[in-house]
Amino acid sequence: MASFKKQIFLFQIILLLTLTGHAQPFPGNWIATGNDTITKANTWHCFRKDFNTSSIDKKAIARIAVDTKYWLWINDRLVVYEGGLKRGPNPNDTYYDEIDIAPYLKRGKNSVAFLVWYWGGKGFSHNSSNRCGLYFDCLKLGLKSDNSWKAIVHPSYGPSSAPVPNFRLSEPNIFFDAGKNIGNWTAMNYEFKFWPVAISVGTVPVGPWNNLVKRNIPIFKDYDLHDYTSIVKRGDTMICKLPYNGHFSPYLKVSGASGKKIFMSSDTYFMDGYSPTDSLYTLCSEYITKKGLQAYESFGWLSGHEIRYVIPKEVNVLELKYRETGYNAGLVGDFNCDDQLLNTLWHKAQRTLYVNMRDNYMDCPDRERAQWAGDAAMEMGQAFYALDTNSFALSRKLYLDLANWQTKDSIIYNPVPEKDWKIELPTHSLMPLSELWRFFRYTHDTTTVKMVYPALKKYLLKWKIATNGQVAYRQGGWDWGDWGENQDSILIQHGWYLKTLQTARKIAALIKQEDDLQLYDSRINGITQFLNSPDCWNGKEYRYKSYTGSTDDRSNALMVITGVADTTKWAALRKVFSTSYYASPWMEKFVLESLFIMNYPQLALDRMNERYKPMIVSSLSTLWELWQYTKGESHGTSYDHGWSGGPLILLSEYIAGISPTEKPNSYIVKPMLSDLTRLQTAFPSPMGLLKYSIIKKGDKNIATVQIPQNVTVMFGIPTGNNKQLTINHNGKPTLLDAQDHYAYIKLNEGIHTLISQIQ
Repeated sequence: MASFKKQIFLFQIILLLTLTGHAQPFPGNWIATGNDTITKANTWHCFRKDFNTSSIDKKAIARIAVDTKYWLWINDRLVVYEGGLKRGPNPNDTYYDEIDIAPYLKRGKNSVAFLVWYWGGKGFSHNSSNRCGLYFDCLKLGLKSDNSWKAIVHPSYGPSSAPVPNFRLSEPNIFFDAGKNIGNWTAMNYEFKFWPVAISVGTVPVGPWNNLVKRNIPIFKDYDLHDYTSIVKRGDTMICKLPYNGHFSPYLKVSGASGKKIFMSSDTYFMDGYSPTDSLYTLCSEYITKKGLQAYESFGWLSGHEIRYVIPKEVNVLELKYRETGYNAGLVGDFNCDDQLLNTLWHKAQRTLYVNMRDNYMDCPDRERAQWAGDAAMEMGQAFYALDTNSFALSRKLYLDLANWQTKDSIIYNPVPEKDWKIELPTHSLMPLSELWRFFRYTHDTTTVKMVYPALKKYLLKWKIATNGQVAYRQGGWDWGDWGENQDSILIQHGWYLKTLQTARKIAALIKQEDDLQLYDSRINGITQFLNSPDCWNGKEYRYKSYTGSTDDRSNALMVITGVADTTKWAALRKVFSTSYYASPWMEKFVLESLFIMNYPQLALDRMNERYKPMIVSSLSTLWELWQYTKGESHGTSYDHGWSGGPLILLSEYIAGISPTEKPNSYIVKPMLSDLTRLQTAFPSPMGLLKYSIIKKGDKNIATVQIPQNVTVMFGIPTGNNKQLTINHNGKPTLLDAQDHYAYIKLNEGIHTLISQIQ
């Protein structure tokens, strides 16, 4: 135990150093391809350096920073496929990567080559520096970026003739003219001595990149090139089917005439927007052929279920492939029961989650790629059940982004990072802050929580509270509570504000900020009393006195989630959730969760299947932004929206019943089978997969539980109304006392068989 605590302490020290940006001095220079202080947008830059080394250590860590993305070759071997992060650890600074290049080195002459893609655009979730640059050092080799490097702007890349992607996207389209190609410039024998010398801009910190902050998520995973699942030719278009919705880069090998344009896009290339004038083009790639045999891969990623190549008749197609890349986390969580609709919904949510992860959590991978924090927090909750613990880093980054981009007057904007967005969405900022306690429960990352807490507290203090406990309504720059009609907006905002206060109180107690507890208690008690006053509760439902619309399921759900609605109101609220269907897929999670909290699991599952059935039975592999998806219609055009995956959390947390305690590597498991008779699940704990299956046969429950090393589980067996239950545990009868209709047995690592029979 002492050794484990020491490991946790050392991890937190390392994490603190990482998050605060402390590192060894940076001896290199930022280098560029020219003296211009503003680089032309959407340009690609080649940097190269040859060097000699007489010995190779087991590790040789290189530190690399760019604006915006880079591809790295060592000795003509591709080492990093899309390095770099969208810029913005805070409004001023730049991320850097750490890459171990030792496995790619050899004694004697070596070559390092970078292709850097400079976006130069604004968009959401990227803070452009306005200048392309490269920083590199490898202290083990004594190698650093300076004016001994050579650098050119790659002449094949140029401005695209396609429509400009909508303003929400930071990434530009890609245009490549093979007739202007400079050949295999990463090869060891390539002659590059006539390239211009790289321009030294200055040492760290130097504008416009300023300080360097270590990348806080893994390098993206490269799944390599693969064949399409099928290819169909329609006229001049090759429609290439992908196995599922993901992040894909198109590849081609062709021959034929020169100067012919090949156009590449996905099935999400064009969408109707929010108004008739707001057409949402996504991203595409254009390739101009040269004469003869040629191969090309477009390095920018697209998303969708198809990649489409428009190919002139003068060009012969020899090979079409795709490369999948993505966030480096395994899809290791699982859920399976005897309701196939629920199984499909869980796994579609897992796929939708994964396609909405990269530099940041995003609302969708095609239209915006923006870190709307309310969407991101919903995705974080799914990641704890669906992905391995590499996903923790992206959740940590979400909260650090919110805190580090907080304004001087305490406002937390989203999406971030985005320097020009100055529109506050109070509800969309409160919701993720209210989920900070969930982040702690699953990660036990006290260091990050401590860093975020001051921003959380300052934001909460922006709200004014009347003597009767009513919160002064904040419209912000965009008065948005959800999509859809019949929003009781005042109660919705009260619900989120109260839930965030409750989170802040728990964190204050955790990190021993006792002076803040009285403030939170006073506000929590006052708001709770106000919400249960005749101004808000009429005996049948929660409804603010001035609200005249139909009963809002969203606001009533938040009253259950926050505990404002005690058990005496549950029967009335059950009727509300049986008749009101106004929540979008984002807020529907909380309506369904209310039914689980009130112990109406079958009603929750019935409503879940009813509302999500069109998405479940659809041929698409991902979930939609809204309840209906019709291509070409406003608002219905995002078919890969991670905010719709709330059922994944609920099925794992309530039906499978897995939740962490406040102690590391300690879990409570209490299946809530309702009318289900079979359940199998896998939960990705930091120590490995916690798996169990349970079968209900009449009055008998048979469970098999597999627990990884150093994990403790309190496993609950349903008891009905019994006060005691005998469980056969690994062949030995054990008498257990029942609590809340469950009998709990403590289990440690290993495989356990539990057989119980209710008398």
